[in-house]
Amino acid sequence: MTTPLPRSLDPAQGELLASYLLRLAHQVGISPLDLAHRCGLTTGTVLSSAQHLVRLADHHAEQIATLCRLDLAEVHALTLVEQAPSYAPLHPVYLGRHQSHTTMANDGWVFTAFSRYCPDCLADTADQPGGSIWPGSWRLPHTFLCPRHQRLLDWRCPQCQAPAFSNGYRTDGRWRPTQLTPAPRSRLHPARCRHRLGIGQVPACGYRLDQPSATGNAPTAAMAHTQQRLTEAARSVAGQDIGSLGRPTSPQRLLNDVRAVTLIICSTWPAAAETLRDVEHLDAVAAHADTRNRAATERAGPPEGGWLARSVDRPPGDPLRAAALMNLVVRILDAPDGQTALARSLSRLPSNGAAYRRLQRLTLHCSPGMNAAIAESTPLRHTTVVGPTPLFPQPPTHQGLLDPNTIPCPLPDAWARPLDELKGPSAPLRRDAAIRLLQMTHGGSRATAASA
Repeated sequence: MTTPLPRSLDPAQGELLASYLLRLAHQVGISPLDLAHRCGLTTGTVLSSAQHLVRLADHHAEQIATLCRLDLAEVHALTLVEQAPSYAPLHPVYLGRHQSHTTMANDGWVFTAFSRYCPDCLADTADQPGGSIWPGSWRLPHTFLCPRHQRLLDWRCPQCQAPAFSNGYRTDGRWRPTQLTPAPRSRLHPARCRHRLGIGQVPACGYRLDQPSATGNAPTAAMAHTQQRLTEAARSVAGQDIGSLGRPTSPQRLLNDVRAVTLIICSTWPAAAETLRDVEHLDAVAAHADTRNRAATERAGPPEGGWLARSVDRPPGDPLRAAALMNLVVRILDAPDGQTALARSLSRLPSNGAAYRRLQRLTLHCSPGMNAAIAESTPLRHTTVVGPTPLFPQPPTHQGLLDPNTIPCPLPDAWARPLDELKGPSAPLRRDAAIRLLQMTHGGSRATAASA
């Protein structure tokens, strides 16, 4: 039975669960890890369940509510899916596929592996019970400015240069696994940097992130409009219509358009800049596109500036680059000349690359305006290959038609009978056919299907 704490805290409006745990642990004088144990969020020595940022299972929410003397609505309001209900990447099924917790943590569009932050906001709330508040909106990839203080957000600790509220990255450039709260054993004020510069018992950096910063540039009017547009779309309720490329659509499809246009811009840069020369900070977009378009071997190395762009459409970490890119994306989706820029970019999209294949999957979930613009510019079709058409193509052609949990491996006699005419070794053929069936339901590589 869960025993309530002798004292608790009221959650702040828009506060994220990780922030609430930090404040409450600081208030009662225990580590965030100890508090997480009492909340039933972990039984180990790390808080690796980053999925709790997105949503809470009912039994976890009930235990937190009892322990912290909250009602269930207050507990669920600490999650991203409650704070941004129309932001499609936060939902279990996204782009027609079920997302695992690992996929959500690594996607780049669900939530960031770090937290952007406003030093002024942290300072304003530093004297609140438990300390400074970290809003959930700072973890959404499209959030780049603070409307209250009219400044771009920061994203790195000025002292250790690590991305804030993160486990940082390894020497090979890969992110360390995302945790609900970094350095969960450390008893620190919530405004202090929790990045540990090494492994083992190395202490956290501890720098106060609520100190005045010289890096928070004032946003332009266009950036402020873009931030408001994206935030309103993510927070909107079901059934609300919004515009994209001159046609009404749902907020969810608009936000999928944002991802699709991001992919198109970065994969064909500088095509968009050649049409929309008056958009601000195109140099910042160019810097991100250059990082995105480096050779795969170069991108797999240690990061420059602490951010990797391994996937073809991962958004920038740097707030200025994010602001510049999102501003260009919204300009394309909203302005009359946006379709011209989109058409120019699409005409340069190679049909045999990863970006083209990603766009094929995205368009099924984009707005009518986006699909019309793509159809007019360059009809998406499966890449032409030399030789016979593959019998079992890579895209998830049977998604929703075949339950992957019912596919036996190796295939039984009744399923494998059509393979007899191939006159090959029976056991390898049956195993390979099972793998291909999994590919037809999930898509992806053969290796991924084989390990499922």
